[in-house]
Amino acid sequence: MPARFTYSRWDGTQTPFSMDADGILDELADDLMYHGDLDSALRRLMREGMTDKDGKRIEGLREMMERIRQRKKELEESGDLGGVYSEIAEALQDVIDEERHAVENAVREAENSGDERRAETARDAAMERNFRLDMMPEDLAGMVRELQSYDFESPEARQRFEELMDKLRQQMMQQVVDQMAEGIQDMSPENMARMKDMMAALNNMIEAREQGEDPHFEEFMEQFGDFFPENPQTLDELLENMAQRMQAMQDFMNSLTPEQRSQLQQLSDQLMEDMDLNWQVQQLGQKLQSMFPQQGPPGQQQGYNFRGETPMDMQQAMDAMREMGQLNEMEAMLQQSRNPAQLAEVDIEKMRDLLGEDAARSMEQLAKIVKQLEDAGLVHRKDGKLELSPRGLRAIGNSALRELFSKLSKDKFGQHRIARDGSGHERTYDSKPYEFGDPFRLDLQRTIRNAISRNGTGTPVRLLPED
Repeated sequence: MPARFTYSRWDGTQTPFSMDADGILDELADDLMYHGDLDSALRRLMREGMTDKDGKRIEGLREMMERIRQRKKELEESGDLGGVYSEIAEALQDVIDEERHAVENAVREAENSGDERRAETARDAAMERNFRLDMMPEDLAGMVRELQSYDFESPEARQRFEELMDKLRQQMMQQVVDQMAEGIQDMSPENMARMKDMMAALNNMIEAREQGEDPHFEEFMEQFGDFFPENPQTLDELLENMAQRMQAMQDFMNSLTPEQRSQLQQLSDQLMEDMDLNWQVQQLGQKLQSMFPQQGPPGQQQGYNFRGETPMDMQQAMDAMREMGQLNEMEAMLQQSRNPAQLAEVDIEKMRDLLGEDAARSMEQLAKIVKQLEDAGLVHRKDGKLELSPRGLRAIGNSALRELFSKLSKDKFGQHRIARDGSGHERTYDSKPYEFGDPFRLDLQRTIRNAISRNGTGTPVRLLPED
């Protein structure tokens, strides 16, 4: 069968990093000769990166962490988290305004009908409705609670309010399940009942595993897999995904102003209570908090400083929170890495998504450094510690000698390799300034030319020792 090949457009990434094990050892040479500590030299190389003979750069951890800090700054300047609060408040106010307009229209129609009894009944009903609308609480949770028990005059206003409630329930459930889950696309009573059953089964599954029993993960996914479109393959993967979502919601709440945070928390608690999910979600949150302690730099519990001008909706805010969480996790992992072997634990695909192709390719190369050196026989492990092998020591010595001899000038005698010849060899046609002790073999043409250059043309030509 003939060979098959796949061709793709050149994008600059097809040329691999072209430094072999000897080149890597050369990069380590200065640190090794100064400190004599291979681990220290490897840490410096990991931190600073290196450049191969073709000028291709492999980024160090310092550059990668700078990329992370820059991306976090871009996210914080991308929008205003207060837009979530404002969006809900404006939607509720639109419902109230539409209801007021419908009440006014009902009174006007009754008065125009010529039926005084009907007009009086309409005015009394309008007075009662307007009184309730006027006394509506200013906080979001209180406003929702009042509208849930309010007798709407306008069918359109009632429908808008119910649609808003469904949307808010979906948003609240995004802290537990993926936004694309079929189970939260339709917040019908049947689906809310299934969601309650799913949460109870999930908590029971965690408790069973804690007690050393079989959690029956496969059976759980067969029954409730539509809530998890990412299709986790293990219970740990499922719980880690949920922990990240719940942490993103908590980070979002922590990043709001105290007033916004208080009102949205009350609204969230009320919606969860309405769905009879509050206790289940709290139980799950406590379990996940103990299983997956929050990662990232100190102070993250105080939230993020989003300072952009464009208002964010809930979905945009959650996406930003999840990415910030992943960046913090990546940053913490890089900060804690002390040797190339630890870098093998970094999720390359996640790094590619977060920081780009160059950073991912550099991380892959950094993680392979020790293996390259071991495969070339330049380093080995002794009593669990990485050390230079005899071959590696010879390579370091040869590298130091090459660098030293490359800086030496022409001398009378010597055994080192140098591109120019010294004395003690067959006569050549190159020349050098005369030094005391050199054989007195003058290059007459160069000597006279030097004297003419100094004195100018004319005779006699007067020679000096420096000529």
